[in-house]
Amino acid sequence: MQRRSQLTGGRRRDREMRFRVSEEEYKEICEAAHRAGAAYGTFIVHTVQAATRQHRLGQHPTLTLCEELRSIARQLNRIGVNINQLARIANATGQAPQELSASLAYLEKVLRRVDASSVEIGRLLR
Repeated sequence: MQRRSQLTGGRRRDREMRFRVSEEEYKEICEAAHRAGAAYGTFIVHTVQAATRQHRLGQHPTLTLCEELRSIARQLNRIGVNINQLARIANATGQAPQELSASLAYLEKVLRRVDASSVEIGRLLR
């Protein structure tokens, strides 16, 4: 448990905040603070600070990943349209168009990007 005199840089916590929590939230906070060996207030301050730092650190990669996923979704939609058109030609003529193999290869490339993005999202969420 940290006391005011033990705060780094000689800082003091002079401001008081009051807020209400449910019975379940209260128990959860108390148990977590006890496990961390900290006073409730210190535990809450450190938890909020850690979450704020994590949000700042994770915000840019998250935005980049979201844009990447939107781009992948647009590409998958276009590929789907192309493959449907090629399937119509194949059904009408009885032969697969030459473009089909290129479309399928591009689809595989995009799916690899989906896999890589999924792995990155999983890493960020841990």
